[in-house]
Amino acid sequence: MKSKSWYEDEVSRLLGLYELGFPSGEIASKLGRSESSVRLKVLSMGLSSRRILRQIITSELPAPLIPEERIPEETATLEEEAIRLRAERELELREQRREDRSQVDDAKREILEQRIVDEFRSHLCDLPQSISVRLPPIVQASPSADVAVLVVGDVHIGQVVDPAESEGLGTYNPAVMIARVHHLQQEVMRILKNHPPKKLLLLFAGDMLHGQLGHTMEDDLTLPIAIQTDLALHTFFPFVAGLSRVVPKIEIHGVVGNHGRWPGMRKMPTDRRWSNLDSILYMSLAALCEHSGLSNVFYEHRISSRRMIDVDNFRIELLHGDEIRGGSFCVSGMTREVTNATLRNVQVGRRAPDLFICGDKHFSASLPFGTGAFIVNGSFVGTDNFGLNFIPSPPSQTLFFLDPALGRTVTHDIRLAHAEFPDPLPYDLKPHLHQLVMRHAQKL
Repeated sequence: MKSKSWYEDEVSRLLGLYELGFPSGEIASKLGRSESSVRLKVLSMGLSSRRILRQIITSELPAPLIPEERIPEETATLEEEAIRLRAERELELREQRREDRSQVDDAKREILEQRIVDEFRSHLCDLPQSISVRLPPIVQASPSADVAVLVVGDVHIGQVVDPAESEGLGTYNPAVMIARVHHLQQEVMRILKNHPPKKLLLLFAGDMLHGQLGHTMEDDLTLPIAIQTDLALHTFFPFVAGLSRVVPKIEIHGVVGNHGRWPGMRKMPTDRRWSNLDSILYMSLAALCEHSGLSNVFYEHRISSRRMIDVDNFRIELLHGDEIRGGSFCVSGMTREVTNATLRNVQVGRRAPDLFICGDKHFSASLPFGTGAFIVNGSFVGTDNFGLNFIPSPPSQTLFFLDPALGRTVTHDIRLAHAEFPDPLPYDLKPHLHQLVMRHAQKL
């Protein structure tokens, strides 16, 4: 017996019902056709999904529902079997395509990883066996009882923001980064000379390097990650060395960001955070400080998603903050973090944090919570193409002081937007890095 032909108006009704999410049984009832006929038509029009295919394979199809003409049982059985065989074949093809795509992705990742290793070998393996550093003279006044806390994060070394892509509202490149790092260093040194602390707590809040997230391999808006790391070391080692001349001691803590994660890693892991460009920078920076004779610089080598730091009578929780989400200005996420951190610490008999410090959000803010505050550090970048979706966020970094009795007192929001490019360059760069920075400086 021939199958009943599908007319144009029936096909239109079928498509409408299918798009509305009606199951094939209800569609068949409304059209006066068998469910097998509807499913076969859906398959023939390429509308099938994996869910429908598995349903066809595993379910028992009901008897055809055509009141005016009944299909013989043996014909219906053959038709159902044909549908099942076709569904099984389509599932096999889909699984094969999925496996092929997975193999291609693995091959691309392997090629990219080898390229990264080659880049690091060519750019970083020519470091000298011994290090001699010309340090500025020590200028330290009699320290007070305060601890200075400088938060540095979201530097995004390697990112290039083209004004043509940011409606002329933002410009960022290695030359701008150098200018802002130098400006931050000079401002912090000036403040610390006027308000000498007993110790400087330097907190790296992550996303120091821009990494290679997104479609950045095919354009010139992101530097190769080995060059990012090289430039970061040549910039932040003299930055730390300069600050070490105006304070008795520097204690460095750092957490990794989400941009520096290894290519192919879909999201930040909760452990094993060595596979992150920020970790490479922190470890290399610590080694440079140790081997260059900066005896008053101490680096804490713990690696975790959050860092608990005790300062006199106060406790600080440092985190990058990419997991802090929800609500205007992420206030809901901050509230959750304060609650969860309090419960985590109280449960094991420790005091809850007084201050929470994070980066990631590219705006600066301070919200009171519990016995202290939730401090959001700014960024070096300012407005970029992504930032056009949010409120204006001028580039800035945070410096504040902790009094042993009063807690956080004087706070500085150091603005970086008007930093001027220094001439000559304050940092000794390799020739290829010097050329890179000067090439971008010519565009300013």
